[in-house]
Amino acid sequence: MKLILENKLYINFGFIVNMKSLNKIILILLVTILTINLSYSQEKKEREGKYSQELIETLSSYQKELIEKEKKYLNKQREAIRKTFSIDQKKVIADSTLSYNQKINKIIPSFSSDQKELIEKYHKRIDTIRKKFYNSLTETQRALIKKKRKKSKKHD
Repeated sequence: MKLILENKLYINFGFIVNMKSLNKIILILLVTILTINLSYSQEKKEREGKYSQELIETLSSYQKELIEKEKKYLNKQREAIRKTFSIDQKKVIADSTLSYNQKINKIIPSFSSDQKELIEKYHKRIDTIRKKFYNSLTETQRALIKKKRKKSKKHD
């Protein structure tokens, strides 16, 4: 009888120890899965851009140069506009209580004629680059762009 009681105590104690280690294993497994999933989703967001990977693979070097030019001019435009902001316009931008759209709605009417001319000048340059890019696209590339647009509009 004493031996049976000792065996039952050992079995129960062993089960409790196993449950603790089982809980630890499950916890480690869950943390690992969540970490991998989170890192994968962040990596996926970085890869997703304006163009699909399939389209990027079909672009010629000339088309890639046009995309880089467009990016360069957009950055130059942003920098040039930022340099011309007045103190009041900078305050509006720095105001954290306003949403992005509210900031735009306040800043655009306050642009001076020089700022508007600067914006127009850059828009013309960027539009010519975009027209060149669009004219250089093949039918397959246009179809890929339309496919991407349909997917993005589906979630709006």
